[in-house]
Amino acid sequence: MRASPRHGVPGEACMEGHLTLVRATHLNVYISVLRDIGAPVDRDLARSKLPENIETTPDLYVSIPVALEWIARTGHDLRPMELGLLGAQNACLSSLRPAQQAAIMTAQTGLTRLEALAALSRFEDSALAMRIQREADDVRVICEMAGVGRHPFICLAEWLNLQAVISVVRSVAGPSWQPRELCFVSSAPPPATVQAAFPETRLRMGQAHTSIVVGGTDLARSTNDATAPAHDAAMEGDDPDGPAAAWEFVSLLRMMVQPYIGGGSPNVAFAAEMAGMSTRTLQRRLKLCGSSYSQILQEARFSLACERLDDPGLKVIEVAMLAGYETPQHFTRAFRRFTGVTPSEYRDRCVEQA
Repeated sequence: MRASPRHGVPGEACMEGHLTLVRATHLNVYISVLRDIGAPVDRDLARSKLPENIETTPDLYVSIPVALEWIARTGHDLRPMELGLLGAQNACLSSLRPAQQAAIMTAQTGLTRLEALAALSRFEDSALAMRIQREADDVRVICEMAGVGRHPFICLAEWLNLQAVISVVRSVAGPSWQPRELCFVSSAPPPATVQAAFPETRLRMGQAHTSIVVGGTDLARSTNDATAPAHDAAMEGDDPDGPAAAWEFVSLLRMMVQPYIGGGSPNVAFAAEMAGMSTRTLQRRLKLCGSSYSQILQEARFSLACERLDDPGLKVIEVAMLAGYETPQHFTRAFRRFTGVTPSEYRDRCVEQA
């Protein structure tokens, strides 16, 4: 466990008192771009606060400020706006979970696809709130990033959010569709590559919100491949353990430490540093929530173990190691305390219910 990373993050990892997390799959979009341009990805990952196995755990969550800083530092040969464009061009809707993709792609008009995307955005990013508003004959999709709006490399996140909207509209209007307007919170001037990629689009920098303007006629088109209205359990928030639940401090902290479990037990000082607060403040907030850091670690291990037990290709002893338990016996005792059954019994019941 890298309890004392060699390279820190300028400013706090938690801005304005928020814990902000994003699914690792979106960071992996940038990792792919950085590898393509020959950046020292492996070296910089080893020196960073990011989990070592980030590329193989796309469904875990990572700190947004830590991720943004790492992307910008590793890709420092490119300006952030140019790097953001490359990330956007490398992103696609397939990074969403299959059920969420289906919820979007079965919607029957461009507008309802965008509405589905807005409803699902909370599953991907704890800071993101996406909303749609009418402006005369057009529609503006606003992407607000609570807690990270002043981050110096916010444009890296802005590009992925805007690209999600662009991908949805192009699924209806065609691959050459261009937005009327792209608005960025970032004040950095767009390089020539951005202007060339969006020659028909008005680019506005230093705005209050990230947003994109779409022509109403583009969204009114019926989709040819829609088979049913967009309706899925993922949109209803039926998963009590997932991001559909309230992004509360305890659940966010549990998700933040989970990717580090397999490499050892991240201590409370490391967790506090990642959260952008003092150890004392972190412990005090957990106490007010009726929890403790040791309980957070136990819950994070248990959640990770349950996910791994769903994989029939893994032995129970392998799951124990991946979830950070010292021995299989320790794992069995801890698991029984949470569930009343052993890991093997739990796996058998899951198979029976499948």
